[in-house]
Amino acid sequence: MPTKPQPKSGVAGRYAPLSIARMIWKRRNLVGICTLVMTAAGLIYVHSLPKIYRSDAVLLVDAQKIPEKFVTSTVQTTLPDSLNAISQQVLSSDQLLSIVKELNLYAKVRLEKPSEEIVKLMRNDLSIKVERGFADGKAGAFRISYEGPDAEADAKVVSRIADLFIRENSRNREQRAEGTTEFLDSQLEQAKKNLDEQEAALGVFKSQHMGQLPEQEASLLSSQALAQSQVQANEEALNRTQQNRTVMETTLRLAENAKAALERSIAQQKQVGPAVVATPGGDAVAAKTEPLASDKLRGQLDSLRARYYDGHPEVRRVEAELEQALAAEARAEQNRQSQPVKRVATAAVASVIENSPYSTELKIETERAATAKAQLDTLDQEIKARVADRERLQGTVIQYQHRVESLPMREQQMAGLMRDYETSKANYHSLLDKKMSAEMSRDMERKNQSEGFAIADPAHVPNLPVRPRTAMLDLASLLGALALGLLLALGLEIRKDTFLGEWELPAGVPVLGRIPRVMNGGA
Repeated sequence: MPTKPQPKSGVAGRYAPLSIARMIWKRRNLVGICTLVMTAAGLIYVHSLPKIYRSDAVLLVDAQKIPEKFVTSTVQTTLPDSLNAISQQVLSSDQLLSIVKELNLYAKVRLEKPSEEIVKLMRNDLSIKVERGFADGKAGAFRISYEGPDAEADAKVVSRIADLFIRENSRNREQRAEGTTEFLDSQLEQAKKNLDEQEAALGVFKSQHMGQLPEQEASLLSSQALAQSQVQANEEALNRTQQNRTVMETTLRLAENAKAALERSIAQQKQVGPAVVATPGGDAVAAKTEPLASDKLRGQLDSLRARYYDGHPEVRRVEAELEQALAAEARAEQNRQSQPVKRVATAAVASVIENSPYSTELKIETERAATAKAQLDTLDQEIKARVADRERLQGTVIQYQHRVESLPMREQQMAGLMRDYETSKANYHSLLDKKMSAEMSRDMERKNQSEGFAIADPAHVPNLPVRPRTAMLDLASLLGALALGLLLALGLEIRKDTFLGEWELPAGVPVLGRIPRVMNGGA
């Protein structure tokens, strides 16, 4: 076929779909052979790859066995937080190397690489994924997966890891509950110490200010009123006693005055002697002596002076009568002395004087003066006692007054102590309740009655490998081989730069004729 002229339309017509189809058709044998060879090579490679199996296990968050309204757990952690904490323990180097040695994993690799590389390989083959949708989108389960060439070993690894998660979760929850209980124990001990100190301070305050406490205000006011009434009653009794003493002093003075007057009269009789009269038989008989008028007037004058002042009309009247009586008695005495009188014997005179009215009245006045003096002494003692009681009661009233006045300050101090005490008491009872709840939660954790992990879907021995995916890889090998063959055919035809048909000619160029292909040797 002659070389075609360069089309005026350029490259656009050079790679038209008909031209591409023409090039592929011309190289169809090459495309077919290349596809078969490359496909076979790909299939051989795919089927020579080691088979990798994957075993899975699903662990569910098992709810607390005891209702929360009876026992509240002190361990409050979400599933992601628990997984993050437990994964650091389960996927530690020691744990993973122990599983590797126990199940004889990575036997060939262990001969060539150190343990750190083995641990890294196992962590890459092991995956832990949180599942969603168990509880309104919240994490309620997680999946443990392991991939390896031995299906039975894979299932054992997953089962072992799942058991480790369950045990570590239970141990961690128990440790947290135990730690919470110990912490609350220490806090409760400190709270009890503070409460005891507050109670001691409150007791000392009450003992030091007994009788001045706010709750004793009514008693204080009542005691103060009672003390004031006792002061008033004592003052009235003291006034009455002083009045009685004044009366008794007057009585004593009158009795002593009367006694003195009688003693003077008796003394006068002893000096003068009684007057005697002669009887018809010639015997001398003592005349009867009457009390002197001056003595009676002196008694009346002393009584009036005790009640009135000296210039009182009654006092002046009795004084005038006393002067007249004294003058009359003096004249009578002079007349007796001027007349001869026959005296009797001394014994007879003494008998007359002893039986005279002066002696009887003297005894009466003496007894009355002694009685008045004794009563006056009694009244003095009573007044002394009343004065002491008045001072004592007034001191008591002042003491109660000070206590009442100090009540606002004591109330403020008491309020501060009670506030601290009530705060410490409330804190202690709160910690005590929390401690009891923490102890129940700890016992619940120990008996595995709390929230934990449970195997919802245990690990099974896989029957089909997850890698390689032979069907997909076989199809990919076929398509890749075909694509490589087509690219090879197109590349060879493009390099030849041949004219493939009249559709590659520019528009408007007439086709004069077509030359059929000449077969050489009947080919």
